[in-house]
Amino acid sequence: MKILVVCQHYWPEAFRITEICEDLVTRGHTVTALVGLPNYPSGIVPKEYKWFRKRRETINGVNVHRCFEIGRRNTKLGLAINYCSYMLSASLTIMLLPRDYDVVYAYSTSPVLMSLPAALLRCVSRKKLMIDVLDIWPACLAAMHVYEGSMLYAFMKRVSRWIYGKADMLVYSSKQFQGYLQRVHGITVPDTHYLPQFADSLFETLPEKGDSHITHLVFAGNIGKVQSVETLLRSAALLKGEALHFHIVGDGSNYAACLELAETLKIDDMLTFHGRKPLEQMPAFYALADAMLVSMKYDESVNDTLPGKVQSYMAAGKPILGSIAGETPIIIAEAACGFCAPPEDAQAFAEVVRAFLALPDKAVLGNNARAYYEQHFTKQIHMDKLEKLLHTLAEDSYENTGA
Repeated sequence: MKILVVCQHYWPEAFRITEICEDLVTRGHTVTALVGLPNYPSGIVPKEYKWFRKRRETINGVNVHRCFEIGRRNTKLGLAINYCSYMLSASLTIMLLPRDYDVVYAYSTSPVLMSLPAALLRCVSRKKLMIDVLDIWPACLAAMHVYEGSMLYAFMKRVSRWIYGKADMLVYSSKQFQGYLQRVHGITVPDTHYLPQFADSLFETLPEKGDSHITHLVFAGNIGKVQSVETLLRSAALLKGEALHFHIVGDGSNYAACLELAETLKIDDMLTFHGRKPLEQMPAFYALADAMLVSMKYDESVNDTLPGKVQSYMAAGKPILGSIAGETPIIIAEAACGFCAPPEDAQAFAEVVRAFLALPDKAVLGNNARAYYEQHFTKQIHMDKLEKLLHTLAEDSYENTGA
């Protein structure tokens, strides 16, 4: 197949779409990726990509076309400018590309406008479109404090419905999205289109864990308001005196606020902030962990999403302790790999940690996590299903064009 992939982000940005494209190439397909300029998360476009340089390159067999994009800034206006600059540039560029591909695959993280160029192309092309829904819209606006009843929410609801409606096939990364698409947009998607994310392969084999007389709990990932890392810190304060240490690995818009809270709570002796680390260094932190932590604030948009870190935690064979609602506790309970407390409840999460500390055989949870990962979340399972669904769309396109 010849596949046109549409996504704002690509290598050297750390998004899974790069690995997906490269795997499709190894399977014998021709892949062209229409992407933006690398600048996530710093907002700084590398010098080698400025002034119209490296707009076209081949990376590990993938033909990469880069559109103009204004680097992101950590403000609502700055992010809006970043998203819109890619959307407008990609919408123009996609119309000028040769249309010798068999199918279009839009990898749709936030915002949904990222997939608008692909939807516009579907209006003027007979090529079939698949949209991979990784964040559900307009529900995600709630995490940005834009709520139902506002003009912006109503507008984005119409835009989201239009974009999703242009897809010939919607695949979705969380089972909760299926009900949302039906309830909010009137779009029915079958069970067979459930396509959960997979973990980076480097988490499948970890360094040896050293001996320790204390229990190490590791949170890894973005530290924004949505992640509610503050709940973990307040729980740590309630657990003073226990033989444990919290590790926070990551960065984000709420990082400074978390540092300040930790100082106020006087928990420096049982907590370490490591900052953002390169992906290749992360297995060492996973190896250190006796359990991995996941936390989110209570919000419908968050509840419906299964954070990608959950798959990584499972691939590493680690128990998972969560302060979270929705899809994640369902998966953790199904896998029997950990415990969850209601979100934003520090006391309840502290009790979860105490229950974990009291377990005589914690390794069972980790083994269960790895077994569930191998049954549901491996890259092989994901890519086999994605390839099969793309083939189905491409064949349907051939039939409709009489090819």
